Amino acid sequence: MHSISSISSKQASSEHGFTLIEVLMALTVFALISVLAYTTLDSAGTGFNILSEVRQQQELSGWAGKQIRKDMRYLTAAPHYPAPKEGIQSSALNIVPIRIKNDNRGDIELDELWLLVKEPGLNSISEVHYFIDETDNHLIRESRLLLVRDHVEPMRWDFGAIRSWSVEVWDEHANWRQDWNFDAQAFAWPKAVKVTLQVDDKATIASQRQWLMPVLPGKQL
Repeated sequence: MHSISSISSKQASSEHGFTLIEVLMALTVFALISVLAYTTLDSAGTGFNILSEVRQQQELSGWAGKQIRKDMRYLTAAPHYPAPKEGIQSSALNIVPIRIKNDNRGDIELDELWLLVKEPGLNSISEVHYFIDETDNHLIRESRLLLVRDHVEPMRWDFGAIRSWSVEVWDEHANWRQDWNFDAQAFAWPKAVKVTLQVDDKATIASQRQWLMPVLPGKQL
């Protein structure tokens, strides 16, 4: 009996609870682990958000490049129209296949580009206009059929926010030019069009995209 009581007392003494210091140390370690885990997850979440934004910008700029290359494939010469009827765009008589307006503002450019395009599925020629909407710095594509009434709204595509949009043409003398604005009588076909799009102010390859497109003179319709 004496031996059994001795063993029981030893077991009881070895099964005592945690001391206050041990509890505080455990809580401190747990708090440190929680802070480190939260910081790691927060950094990872921020990184994922940045990657998502970059991917979205790349997708939008890629969409813009795909669309402008498509427009260049369907580029057409200006049609001959009789005198427009009342209420119809009289400016259609002076429309040319390619026109550029340069707007250089130091380290950014807000150029405008107009194209005459025979869009697939439409029975008429459209004037396509690329420009930056300065209210939110979004790249916009507007498409409007020629000789439509003035109140008809153009179809509008939004390619998202960008920082700079530069357009140049390669002329018959092998020079890059940022101006290409002729009337219908003096129009000359360029050899190529170069478009440079910059999505932000970072000097990285990912922030800038460029497309070089040959010009195939369209036939008169």
